[in-house]
Amino acid sequence: MVNVITYDSNQGLLSYIIQFLASNTLKIEAGGTDVLFDFEDALDQTEMAQLAVNELKKIPEVNVLFKERWLPSAFHLDELSQFPEGTLGHVYAAQIKSRNFNPYFYTTIPVVDDISYLKMLWRTTHDIYHVMTGFDTHAVGEIALQAFFIGQTPIPISAMIVSFGIVMISLYQPHSCKYLMSEISRGYNLGCQTPGKLIAQKWDQYWDVQLSDIRAHLGMKGIFSH
Repeated sequence: MVNVITYDSNQGLLSYIIQFLASNTLKIEAGGTDVLFDFEDALDQTEMAQLAVNELKKIPEVNVLFKERWLPSAFHLDELSQFPEGTLGHVYAAQIKSRNFNPYFYTTIPVVDDISYLKMLWRTTHDIYHVMTGFDTHAVGEIALQAFFIGQTPIPISAMIVSFGIVMISLYQPHSCKYLMSEISRGYNLGCQTPGKLIAQKWDQYWDVQLSDIRAHLGMKGIFSH
């Protein structure tokens, strides 16, 4: 856990965020997710974390998850691979295996309140969101996915990642700026236009359902890649 952020601190929230992310840029670029988890933990200590929870709980189906403290059941990729082609389980397992990812990459924390529950819900379902939206797991894809969630739900770290991503890519990969902005726009618009909240779904109930059917059920529009 990093130091607590308060609005009346001498450093100030904005300067703290800039300093924290700038000082960890190399770790983030190298794929160091622990840094982002530390940053997410730091945001717990701000008013906006509770505000995000409050806004999410106004959505009836999300509020149900908060009450139930639902998290996806444990799974094995080999078992998911046995589902028919085109199903969420099969596509998810294929993508995770092809990238040599660990589906349990995230830092686990005890669920003791709404904020810690939201973090675990977000972490345990994050890779499923990539499959559902079609956004890749490279830097631009990650930022575009966060833009999608800005369009759907008020999660503070999404706005932070998008903002910082624009800064970092404009500084170090200026040739990618046009593509980045296009993907941010696409992600945000897709999120705004998708009535079914991705964060409200009990995803382990969809493993054997065709991806196209789930997207249709959620009202997702656009062209996606498997």
